[in-house]
Amino acid sequence: MSETSPAPALPRATEAVLRFIESVGRRSEAELYLGLFRRLPKESFAIIAPGAKVIRQGQGSFTEQLRFLSDLGLAAPIVLGLFDPAQADGARDRLLKRLETAQLDFAVHVPGEADPSEALRVELCAGRWPIIQLTEAATPTTESRLAWLARLAERLDTRKLVLLRRRGPLQITSERSLTIAERNLLSVEAGALSLINLRTDTPLLTGQRLLRKEDATLFDSVKGLLESCADEKLLVSITSPLDLLRELFTTKGAGTLVKRGTAIRRFESYAELDIPRLQGCIEASFGHPLREAFFLVPPAAVYVEENYRGAAIVHDTPVGPYLAKFAVDPVAQGEGMGRDLWQAMARDFPALFWRTRADNSISAWYAAVCDGLQRLPGWHVFWRGLSPERVPQLVEHAAGLSDDFER
Repeated sequence: MSETSPAPALPRATEAVLRFIESVGRRSEAELYLGLFRRLPKESFAIIAPGAKVIRQGQGSFTEQLRFLSDLGLAAPIVLGLFDPAQADGARDRLLKRLETAQLDFAVHVPGEADPSEALRVELCAGRWPIIQLTEAATPTTESRLAWLARLAERLDTRKLVLLRRRGPLQITSERSLTIAERNLLSVEAGALSLINLRTDTPLLTGQRLLRKEDATLFDSVKGLLESCADEKLLVSITSPLDLLRELFTTKGAGTLVKRGTAIRRFESYAELDIPRLQGCIEASFGHPLREAFFLVPPAAVYVEENYRGAAIVHDTPVGPYLAKFAVDPVAQGEGMGRDLWQAMARDFPALFWRTRADNSISAWYAAVCDGLQRLPGWHVFWRGLSPERVPQLVEHAAGLSDDFER
């Protein structure tokens, strides 16, 4: 009988930070994202751009968040003066004092340097925090500063740009706007947008004026930055300094995540699909191997993200279209892939039913997008767009289906 060696203990600082993150999210999510960030090149983790008010009024909490990141072995360039260059001098002086007190190593840069990316790589690999001060002399307009930042993100292959402001995420303007947003399946949490897909959401946000004036201006700036950046993997988060760790280390996040958009394709059969990759996506999402017979049932439609990080499979049944599988890679969940996939499918199938295990963490999200649900022993059955008289039949049909996974 062989013995399994215990997992190596985490460094004390890392364990302490993970326990802190656990207080605002799930530890498993924090460990997932920490592993992802540590596999990236040091310079690709993130760029953080706090407003001057964040440094002036919340420098203590902001520096504490940086201390936590440093304890996790992570560091990022900090960009000052992106939208308020006239206040960057004061913000820099306050921040440097705090960093010295927190015993965080740093180096100061200005954009007049030819190309700071190589120097930044060296500093980040050494665990040093580069402080980049944008000035009106070198970058006189907001557009020029955003263009400079987009080029830096390209050179560093940055995955996420985090904009920190005291007000946190982008806010919906009114009850009317909130109703429009929810009707169009925008992601809204407590009156704030949690996700924006430029590919699908821009016409609605601009045409209906759903955002406050200040937030609409910021959205236009972020949109321009993402569209000018050659790297389509870049994401922009808008959040508060207190929520920086929750935004980085939880799937749900704590701000507004803005992305270029996800390409979702529809297929009428499995013939054109890479079945091993599709199967891998489903199994990674559910954590169990699929039974061999699953792909023998012809689909009514299959929706697949171009890199097989998300998939939805719909079957025809006598009682209506049945969502047989809805799977999103764990990391892609934090990028809003589930919503993109759902919107693509819901446009074609406004009437649908599906089921999930009672202990599945996605049940709460399903409850928000369904018209009704019935709780059964071991299963929850959901439906939308189907008439009430069909509910007993669809519940009976869903309850009678065998498990698609080997458990």
